[in-house]
Amino acid sequence: MNSQIYESGDEPEKKKTDSDFEARLDEFDRVMRQTAERQRALAEPVHKTVVAAPTAMHHKITLGAVMVAAGFQAADADAFAGLLSSPASRLHNALAAGALSYAGKTAGQALADILDRNARELEARGLYAAWERRFTLYAEDCAEWLKRDMEFRLEGAWRALEMTADQRWLVRLTCRVLRLPMPGHLLRGQAADWLEAQGANLNYENFL
Repeated sequence: MNSQIYESGDEPEKKKTDSDFEARLDEFDRVMRQTAERQRALAEPVHKTVVAAPTAMHHKITLGAVMVAAGFQAADADAFAGLLSSPASRLHNALAAGALSYAGKTAGQALADILDRNARELEARGLYAAWERRFTLYAEDCAEWLKRDMEFRLEGAWRALEMTADQRWLVRLTCRVLRLPMPGHLLRGQAADWLEAQGANLNYENFL
Protein backbone atom coordinates (compact mmCIF):
# COMPACT_ATOMS: atom_id res chain seq x y z
CA MET A 1 0.00 0.00 0.00
CA ASN A 2 1.34 3.38 -0.95
CA SER A 3 1.16 5.65 2.13
CA GLN A 4 2.50 8.70 0.33
CA ILE A 5 0.01 11.55 -0.03
CA TYR A 6 1.98 13.27 -2.77
CA GLU A 7 2.78 12.10 -6.21
CA SER A 8 6.50 11.86 -6.79
CA GLY A 9 6.48 15.04 -8.81
CA ASP A 10 4.28 17.01 -6.39
CA GLU A 11 6.21 16.48 -3.10
CA PRO A 12 7.48 19.81 -1.65
CA GLU A 13 11.18 20.36 -1.81
CA LYS A 14 11.83 20.29 1.95
CA LYS A 15 15.52 21.01 1.79
CA LYS A 16 14.92 24.00 -0.44
CA THR A 17 12.21 25.29 1.92
CA ASP A 18 14.51 24.98 4.96
CA SER A 19 17.26 26.77 3.08
CA ASP A 20 14.91 29.62 2.16
CA PHE A 21 13.77 29.94 5.76
CA GLU A 22 17.33 30.12 7.08
CA ALA A 23 18.16 32.71 4.46
CA ARG A 24 15.22 34.82 5.57
CA LEU A 25 16.33 34.53 9.19
CA ASP A 26 19.84 35.64 8.26
CA GLU A 27 18.42 38.59 6.34
CA PHE A 28 16.18 39.52 9.26
CA ASP A 29 19.15 39.33 11.66
CA ARG A 30 21.22 41.53 9.34
CA VAL A 31 18.46 44.15 9.13
CA MET A 32 18.06 44.16 12.92
CA ARG A 33 21.79 44.69 13.41
CA GLN A 34 21.81 47.55 10.94
CA THR A 35 18.81 49.12 12.67
CA ALA A 36 20.53 48.84 16.05
CA GLU A 37 23.67 50.45 14.66
CA ARG A 38 21.65 53.34 13.22
CA GLN A 39 19.89 53.83 16.54
CA ARG A 40 23.22 53.96 18.38
CA ALA A 41 24.57 56.44 15.84
CA LEU A 42 21.53 58.67 16.26
CA ALA A 43 21.80 58.53 20.06
CA GLU A 44 25.48 59.53 20.12
CA PRO A 45 26.31 63.24 20.29
CA VAL A 46 27.68 64.78 17.12
CA HIS A 47 30.70 66.06 19.03
CA LYS A 48 31.86 63.94 21.95
CA THR A 49 34.12 65.63 24.48
CA VAL A 50 37.20 63.59 25.30
CA VAL A 51 39.26 64.46 28.37
CA ALA A 52 42.93 64.10 27.53
CA ALA A 53 44.14 63.57 31.10
CA PRO A 54 41.12 62.78 33.27
CA THR A 55 41.61 63.23 37.00
CA ALA A 56 40.28 60.94 39.71
CA MET A 57 37.52 63.48 40.35
CA HIS A 58 36.53 63.40 36.68
CA HIS A 59 36.12 59.63 36.85
CA LYS A 60 34.04 59.92 40.03
CA ILE A 61 31.74 62.58 38.61
CA THR A 62 31.28 60.81 35.27
CA LEU A 63 30.57 57.39 36.76
CA GLY A 64 28.46 58.96 39.51
CA ALA A 65 26.30 60.70 36.91
CA VAL A 66 25.60 57.33 35.27
CA MET A 67 24.60 55.81 38.61
CA VAL A 68 22.32 58.72 39.49
CA ALA A 69 20.65 58.50 36.07
CA ALA A 70 20.01 54.82 36.78
CA GLY A 71 18.18 55.76 39.98
CA PHE A 72 20.90 55.29 42.61
CA GLN A 73 21.61 57.85 45.34
CA ALA A 74 24.51 58.69 47.63
CA ALA A 75 22.88 56.62 50.37
CA ASP A 76 23.42 53.53 48.19
CA ALA A 77 27.20 54.00 47.98
CA ASP A 78 28.23 51.76 50.89
CA ALA A 79 25.90 48.93 49.86
CA PHE A 80 27.02 49.19 46.24
CA ALA A 81 30.66 49.07 47.36
CA GLY A 82 29.80 45.99 49.39
CA LEU A 83 28.25 44.31 46.38
CA LEU A 84 31.26 45.12 44.19
CA SER A 85 33.64 43.67 46.80
CA SER A 86 31.61 40.44 47.10
CA PRO A 87 32.50 37.26 45.20
CA ALA A 88 31.05 37.17 41.68
CA SER A 89 29.06 34.09 42.68
CA ARG A 90 27.14 36.22 45.17
CA LEU A 91 25.82 38.46 42.40
CA HIS A 92 25.11 35.47 40.16
CA ASN A 93 23.12 33.71 42.89
CA ALA A 94 21.18 36.85 43.78
CA LEU A 95 20.20 37.41 40.16
CA ALA A 96 19.26 33.76 39.72
CA ALA A 97 17.12 33.77 42.87
CA GLY A 98 15.08 36.72 41.64
CA ALA A 99 15.02 35.83 37.95
CA LEU A 100 11.23 35.67 37.75
CA SER A 101 10.73 39.03 39.45
CA TYR A 102 13.25 40.71 37.14
CA ALA A 103 11.22 40.10 33.99
CA GLY A 104 10.89 43.40 32.15
CA LYS A 105 13.33 45.21 34.47
CA THR A 106 16.64 46.77 33.53
CA ALA A 107 19.94 45.54 34.96
CA GLY A 108 20.05 48.71 37.06
CA GLN A 109 16.65 47.99 38.57
CA ALA A 110 17.69 44.41 39.33
CA LEU A 111 20.83 45.68 41.10
CA ALA A 112 18.74 48.17 43.09
CA ASP A 113 16.48 45.32 44.24
CA ILE A 114 19.51 43.32 45.40
CA LEU A 115 20.83 46.31 47.36
CA ASP A 116 17.45 46.87 49.00
CA ARG A 117 17.03 43.22 50.02
CA ASN A 118 20.54 42.97 51.50
CA ALA A 119 21.12 46.56 52.59
CA ARG A 120 22.56 46.03 56.09
CA GLU A 121 24.93 43.24 55.13
CA LEU A 122 26.16 44.95 51.98
CA GLU A 123 26.61 48.29 53.74
CA ALA A 124 28.75 46.63 56.41
CA ARG A 125 30.77 44.84 53.74
CA GLY A 126 31.22 48.11 51.84
CA LEU A 127 32.39 49.99 54.93
CA TYR A 128 34.90 47.26 55.69
CA ALA A 129 36.16 47.29 52.11
CA ALA A 130 36.72 51.05 52.35
CA TRP A 131 38.52 50.66 55.70
CA GLU A 132 40.71 47.89 54.32
CA ARG A 133 41.63 49.99 51.28
CA ARG A 134 42.61 52.96 53.48
CA PHE A 135 44.51 50.70 55.86
CA THR A 136 46.56 49.25 53.01
CA LEU A 137 47.56 52.75 51.87
CA TYR A 138 48.33 53.80 55.47
CA ALA A 139 50.49 50.73 56.06
CA GLU A 140 52.41 51.43 52.86
CA ASP A 141 52.98 55.05 53.94
CA CYS A 142 54.21 53.92 57.36
CA ALA A 143 56.59 51.40 55.85
CA GLU A 144 57.95 54.03 53.47
CA TRP A 145 58.43 56.47 56.36
CA LEU A 146 60.31 53.92 58.45
CA LYS A 147 62.72 53.34 55.57
CA ARG A 148 63.99 56.88 56.08
CA ASP A 149 67.13 57.20 58.16
CA MET A 150 66.70 58.10 61.81
CA GLU A 151 68.55 61.42 61.49
CA PHE A 152 66.14 62.64 58.83
CA ARG A 153 63.11 61.62 60.90
CA LEU A 154 64.38 63.30 64.08
CA GLU A 155 66.37 66.24 62.76
CA GLY A 156 65.26 66.82 59.16
CA ALA A 157 64.35 70.29 57.92
CA TRP A 158 60.76 69.10 57.35
CA ARG A 159 60.15 69.30 61.11
CA ALA A 160 60.24 73.11 61.03
CA LEU A 161 57.58 73.38 58.31
CA GLU A 162 53.93 74.18 58.92
CA MET A 163 51.69 71.35 60.00
CA THR A 164 50.01 69.68 57.04
CA ALA A 165 46.24 69.70 56.51
CA ASP A 166 46.16 65.92 57.03
CA GLN A 167 48.01 66.26 60.32
CA ARG A 168 45.63 68.99 61.48
CA TRP A 169 42.60 66.84 60.65
CA LEU A 170 44.08 63.81 62.42
CA VAL A 171 44.96 65.85 65.51
CA ARG A 172 41.37 67.10 65.74
CA LEU A 173 39.94 63.62 65.23
CA THR A 174 42.28 62.10 67.83
CA CYS A 175 41.37 64.78 70.38
CA ARG A 176 37.67 64.14 69.75
CA VAL A 177 37.99 60.37 70.12
CA LEU A 178 40.24 60.48 73.19
CA ARG A 179 38.50 63.55 74.62
CA LEU A 180 41.73 65.48 74.82
CA PRO A 181 42.18 69.26 74.66
CA MET A 182 43.51 70.55 71.37
CA PRO A 183 47.25 71.15 71.55
CA GLY A 184 48.59 74.60 70.82
CA HIS A 185 50.32 75.63 67.61
CA LEU A 186 52.39 72.73 66.32
CA LEU A 187 54.98 72.59 63.60
CA ARG A 188 55.08 69.58 61.32
CA GLY A 189 57.63 67.68 63.38
CA GLN A 190 55.85 68.46 66.66
CA ALA A 191 52.56 67.31 65.19
CA ALA A 192 54.17 64.04 64.10
CA ASP A 193 55.55 63.49 67.60
CA TRP A 194 52.19 64.33 69.24
CA LEU A 195 50.26 61.97 66.96
CA GLU A 196 52.74 59.15 67.52
CA ALA A 197 52.48 59.62 71.29
CA GLN A 198 48.68 59.32 71.11
CA GLY A 199 48.81 56.15 69.02
CA ALA A 200 47.37 57.80 65.94
CA ASN A 201 46.11 56.90 63.53
CA LEU A 202 43.65 55.28 65.95
CA ASN A 203 41.75 53.58 63.11
CA TYR A 204 44.72 51.29 62.57
CA GLU A 205 46.42 51.29 66.00
CA ASN A 206 45.82 47.60 66.66
CA PHE A 207 46.68 46.41 63.17
CA LEU A 208 50.24 47.59 62.68
